[in-house]
Amino acid sequence: MDSEAVVLCGGAASRLKPYLPFNKALAEICPGTTLLEYQIGWLRENGIRGITLAIDEETLRILEETGSGTLDGLSCSVEAERLGTGGAVRQALEHVESDPFYLMNVDDILLSDEYSPMDLLEIHEEYPGAAGSILLAKTRFPFGVVETSSNRVVNFRQKPKLDLMVCAGHYTFTKETIERYFPERGGFESVVLPSIVRDLPLYSQEFKGEWVTINNLKQLTEAQHILSKIRRRVQSVVNTIY
Repeated sequence: MDSEAVVLCGGAASRLKPYLPFNKALAEICPGTTLLEYQIGWLRENGIRGITLAIDEETLRILEETGSGTLDGLSCSVEAERLGTGGAVRQALEHVESDPFYLMNVDDILLSDEYSPMDLLEIHEEYPGAAGSILLAKTRFPFGVVETSSNRVVNFRQKPKLDLMVCAGHYTFTKETIERYFPERGGFESVVLPSIVRDLPLYSQEFKGEWVTINNLKQLTEAQHILSKIRRRVQSVVNTIY
């Protein structure tokens, strides 16, 4: 059976409004390329054939009206009302056949020639009985760090990378895990994941490349800057869609 993925792209993007009048999945992250297009292309380039979008009605309508072909060959699990990440995944399950399957946030971009969604799926499948697997990454402290000695400033370090692992927004789960733990409405990150690890094994992999996440206007601008520098590579990824 071909590997499948669910892409969470139905969020309200409240921290980007009013600067972004629509879902951030439709934001350009490189001239002529939306965030959603890039992520779909990235999955297909890495061997994921079945893709389900957990999407809201407004974003789906915009995509259908533009007639861009982005939706060709995809399944859509449409939220008539906001279900939260947990509810959105649970609803999308009816479109998924592979078990386990890949799950990702549309706004978590992974830039690496060394990583593929298949790697995280293989981690999961190495451990019979695993509930899932999570991709981890190191993040940067959002402020500059000042080092002092006897009240004298001796050094500045701008946004150092922390020696802490955080969730990079990419996962694998079994259908049974979703059905047992994920709510019909509400998120899964803060409550569900801790519940899972109390009962079942959940494994991880460290991501070694550049993790670009988009939660606010500043991060969107930074993402656009980073991806514009590799514009040819971005276009090559998106070409796998059309």
